[in-house]
Order: sequence, then structure tokens, then C-alpha cells
Amino acid sequence: MRSLLPVTSEPVDLAEMYSHDVRQPDGRPFVRVNTVSALDGTVAIGGRSGDVSGPADRSVFRALRSLADVVLVGAGTVRAERYGPVKLPDDIQQTRLGRGQKALPRLAVVTRRVDLDFESQIFGGDVERPIVIAPGTADLGTLTRARLVADVLTSGSETIDFLSALGALADQGMRHVLCEGGPRLNASLVDASLVDEVCLTFSPKLAVGVGEGLVRGWLNSDSADQGGLPSPALIGLRLVHVLEQDGFLFLRMRTS
Repeated sequence: MRSLLPVTSEPVDLAEMYSHDVRQPDGRPFVRVNTVSALDGTVAIGGRSGDVSGPADRSVFRALRSLADVVLVGAGTVRAERYGPVKLPDDIQQTRLGRGQKALPRLAVVTRRVDLDFESQIFGGDVERPIVIAPGTADLGTLTRARLVADVLTSGSETIDFLSALGALADQGMRHVLCEGGPRLNASLVDASLVDEVCLTFSPKLAVGVGEGLVRGWLNSDSADQGGLPSPALIGLRLVHVLEQDGFLFLRMRTS
């Protein structure tokens, strides 16, 4: 992989490129959104990003996970992408331990109805229990069941209060959040002005038909706000770097 901006160089250390100048805001973790997009803006087909992605994108995906304290993801994406526990190679785990992090980032699943398969592979095993983030009005019986296999964080009432939820994660020592979507969760975080950085992979592909965009689509039960469409707005971004491999472009952008 090579750097195109701000300087031209080859090869690059991905962890170094993406860890440079990461600053935690007051009162909450640093929030980074990572997604891959076809050239027409499609990030998922049938809820899954695999057809849009490629080996180079998966290398960046792994590097970003290696830096995070927690991986945040919507329940719909967990189902569509068939999420399992977060895994990283042994050498990366040792590097994380050496800089004072846990060997693996926690997995935090966002859902309003807590309609999760508690028998799925993300629950159980020998990794740290995932976190389930839900509104305070979620069904009490379902929350009780979730607490058997996960750490439950309730925030907000009918909808999830993401600022409060992120503050609770910060109180537990989680300073760096990697959001892996889907688009509705991304939209909710952007709408709440809680995204510090966007890491966008442009895939050299075009999607034929209807797909999901980076922050497109109405908010549903697996998104943060669940109250309707996010407010129309244009969010200005500042380009930090551009990398390239196999025709894929990797953009790192800041919201401030």
C-alpha cells in the first residue's frame, strides 16, 4: 500500500498512519466511522459489504480494529454480516497490551428492541462479553435475558441517547470507538454531531441496482435515533490522508 497524500511514500505502516493525531474529546471517546463504498456511494448490497470490499480494504479494516477500544455496530449489521467475536492476530494483541489496551476491543451492539439472537457466536466463547446498548424503555424481560450473556447499557428513553452512551463507555476507560455501521447507525451519529473522523474506502466498482449508502436511508429499530429521518445537512470534512492499493482509495477525513 502506498501513500498519495499528504506525501508520496511506499510502503506505509497502516497502524501508524491511522493512529497519528487521534485526540479524545472531553467527556466522550474519539469516534471513528469506517466504511467501504462503491463509486456510486453504495456501501452494502443486501445488507452486506463483502461484494464492495477487497483484500486491501480488509487490511485497513483490521488495522483500524487494532487501534480501537470498542467496535460499535448496529444490530441489523450484526445479523446481515453474521458478526462473530472480534479477532486479531497474536502479535497485534501483544502490541495492544504493550500500550495499555486490552488484547481485543470490546464489541458493542446498538439496538432498540434488543431483538438479538442470544445463541449466536458473538455471545459466549472465551472472549470478553459484548456490550448491548439499548433505550431504557426496551422490554424488561428481553433486557434480563441479554444480561445473561452481555453487559447491558441503557441510555435514553424511547430512543438511544448516544452522547450519554458514549460518556458511559468513556467512564469504563474506552477512549477510542470504531463504528462499523450500518448506514442508519452512521447517520444517527452524524446527526448527533458525534463523529470525529470518517475512514472511507472507495472501491473501484459500480453497484447495479439499489444499495445502501454511507449515511443514507431512514432510521429504523437498529439505529440510534429511531425518531425519523436525520436533519438534512452538509457536514464539512478535512482530508488527512489518501492511500492506494489495487485501485482502492483509502481516505481519512476529520469533521473538525
